[in-house]
Amino acid sequence: MKTVLISGSFDPVTRGHADLITRAAQLFDHVDVVIFENSHKKTLFSLDERLAFLQKVCAVCGDNITAATSCGTVAGYAAEHGIHAIVKGVRNANDLLYEQEMATLNRLAGGPETILLPTEPTLSYVSSSAVREFLRHALPAEKLLPAVIYDDVLAAYRKKA
Repeated sequence: MKTVLISGSFDPVTRGHADLITRAAQLFDHVDVVIFENSHKKTLFSLDERLAFLQKVCAVCGDNITAATSCGTVAGYAAEHGIHAIVKGVRNANDLLYEQEMATLNRLAGGPETILLPTEPTLSYVSSSAVREFLRHALPAEKLLPAVIYDDVLAAYRKKA
């Protein structure tokens, strides 16, 4: 069984993430979607909130998907869980350069190959940082967030404001 990993901070999970997760689930036997804690990154939502959002999204993306968290490295998680490849979405040239660098570093750390999937063109503008900006300015974020978590994200954000 071929298992792949989609990693990120998912702060919060977006429609772009959901599309990538769905596409990976159609291509591979199993997809592990993992929130990796990054101590250098300040997140808006707590790890528990992000995991709850991610679990709801994964539940509607396919039945061969697992959502989890890790405080380790991508390469370490891959080795521990028998991951065959890492799948990353690429929206633009900047993403491509960044993900190529990360793929090289993951390989140097003993991780598996990375597969880069171009983002669905209609979602190329979607990012977690865009969602956070929309929330901060009370702009409508429904085109950026999966419908299944839209109300949850708004409620969680309002508790923080």
